[in-house]
Amino acid sequence: MPPPPNKFLDLITPFDNVRLDFEQNFSPYYRFHLSPDDPRPHGFIHPNTVSSMPWPPSVTIDHDARTVTIASPPSSSSSTPATLTQHINSTIQQAIDSAIDADVFPHLRAQHSEPFLIPGARGPDPVHVERFAATLFGTATRGAHMTGFVRGFRQERGGLRIWVAKRSRHLATYPGMLDSTVAGGVKATDSPTACILAEASEEASLPSSLVTAQCRPVGVLTMANINPGSSLYHSEVLYVYDMEMPSDILPTPGDDEVERFELMGPDEVISRMEAGEFKPNVCPVMVDFFLRHGIVTPEEVGPGAYAEICSRLRRTLPVPLVPDQAE
Repeated sequence: MPPPPNKFLDLITPFDNVRLDFEQNFSPYYRFHLSPDDPRPHGFIHPNTVSSMPWPPSVTIDHDARTVTIASPPSSSSSTPATLTQHINSTIQQAIDSAIDADVFPHLRAQHSEPFLIPGARGPDPVHVERFAATLFGTATRGAHMTGFVRGFRQERGGLRIWVAKRSRHLATYPGMLDSTVAGGVKATDSPTACILAEASEEASLPSSLVTAQCRPVGVLTMANINPGSSLYHSEVLYVYDMEMPSDILPTPGDDEVERFELMGPDEVISRMEAGEFKPNVCPVMVDFFLRHGIVTPEEVGPGAYAEICSRLRRTLPVPLVPDQAE
């Protein structure tokens, strides 16, 4: 007899849709290595990307082993951790520049984007990849999400409501969909908290003094996703924050990325997630919020299902998040 449906797990699965043994069973993808001396894959590249990318000469492709490896720097160059990092960044950037110039990949939009960190890379300086290109290399990306909520609603589960952002309809990705109160991708040189502070001001017009005083880091979610349309793989690391807000503080759009904010109770959030109105990676953030605030309980979903939901929100990723050697 099949197990009963788990609606909260169903809300996570569309985004975290990669099999748990993907690191061992990654075919048809190619493992992306930052150097011949680092055996850890930092990404998983789709074979169509491998064949279409205008790779520079410093990249070696082994079709039998299914690897894409950045070769060591020329022997004439001084070998230090800093020069190795510079060589890796230069090689990745050459590939991206050539792909943009030739307009090989439509989702790059023939334009450059901000640098994102490749977590776990060796070296004293950040190894990075442009944001739009990160999924081509199948690397992990970092995001930060803040859930702003207001207490004092006895009629709602948990006695609270959540400020939900509605994305502007002109955005290239997920136009018009519902989003976290504040969210953004974490740039290579930024911390997750710095990202939240900047986005809270830009997107929601929240005073930095209020955010600094009230916003709290509450954990990290780790997800692995294969885009159903493009088949591109990427890992996602989401740093999550909670912010209890006074009832007289109203987030208002500060830029053209947010159309408006809506105050919703947990049951409305759940029903609208089930209706597909939320941006996919926001659903795990909301489910995690409900778990931590006792809105979703083991008694409601069953102890086994509750444990499975919790474990799925923080899976072991097939790419490293920290360096494997002292710098």
